[in-house]
Amino acid sequence: MLRLHFTAEDLGRVKLDVLGPLAETSMSLWNLQRRDGRTLFGGWRARTGPLVTGDGPHTARFLGSPGGGLVDLFTLVGPAGSIGEGLERLVGAPEDRLREEFGVCSGTRGQRARWLSGVMAADLRSVQRLAASLQACHQVAVAAYWERIRHHLDGEVARRGRFMVRGGVTALLESMGPMIVWRPPVLEVPGYRPLVHPVADFHLAGRPLVLAPSVFCGPVPQLFAGPRADAVVMVYPALSSPVDAVGLWAPGGGTHRADAPVPPALTGLLGRTRAVVLCVIADHPSCTTTQLARRAGISPASASEHATTLRSAGLTSLARERRAALHTLTHLGRTLLDTNGSAAAAP
Repeated sequence: MLRLHFTAEDLGRVKLDVLGPLAETSMSLWNLQRRDGRTLFGGWRARTGPLVTGDGPHTARFLGSPGGGLVDLFTLVGPAGSIGEGLERLVGAPEDRLREEFGVCSGTRGQRARWLSGVMAADLRSVQRLAASLQACHQVAVAAYWERIRHHLDGEVARRGRFMVRGGVTALLESMGPMIVWRPPVLEVPGYRPLVHPVADFHLAGRPLVLAPSVFCGPVPQLFAGPRADAVVMVYPALSSPVDAVGLWAPGGGTHRADAPVPPALTGLLGRTRAVVLCVIADHPSCTTTQLARRAGISPASASEHATTLRSAGLTSLARERRAALHTLTHLGRTLLDTNGSAAAAP
């Protein structure tokens, strides 16, 4: 078990964030080597594993194995909105930080591709080659699903954030059970197997704790805390429902944009305006009725009416944050969009 010890000041520095596609790529490569979670990841692994060829498998084993250390790209690179941004930061990272972070794999160097030993020595050409390999892995493991993953993670952060708004950080931490257990002033992580940080009792020492959801992490949260990192990162599993997994890994990845043409099949089923409202909610998780109206180009009263109809049909859900009504797509709504979007795109 891992125990994180908080001071009163530490509680005021807890925040939620999505780390981005490079972090998900790194976690996905680790996930490919696991055998648990077959209900959630079996189909994705079966399709993705054979495509991770060339440098890809070496990259996966280099970044971490299920029973060993996992290279900490999270505190090294930080949150990055695109794969290009993350890889640019990786290549530009200081040499001493690269040696420090990648040193977690030094004990298994004989199992690695030869060129990867240069990464541990912070050789620029080797780091660039690693970045290119990560880019290739991203393309086959994550890119096709990224828009769905991003919306899923944004929705997770919005959902957890509402606990914090209503009841402070205590309510947030309590909402995350049973994967973590809040026993003030200690946060316990049952079943923790240290991939990076071997210490059972960890003190934040004034650094903020970033809670970062990940589709590919699981089933136990993992702590990343480089000795010179500005923040401590806890990556926690954001995918536990087989129903959600089916929606994420379904063929025809992607999402609908509010400014994109609405699929004709969806328009025929719901009507033009209601179909636009559904697409806007899909593209902007946890939007308010006012935001929904503005993005759909309709009045707030009309937006509220159409959203109510969609909610009654089980396609959207509604959460209250103080006086604001926040609209979010349900799995049924996502499935409807994906099915009709794919049908519309078919020749």
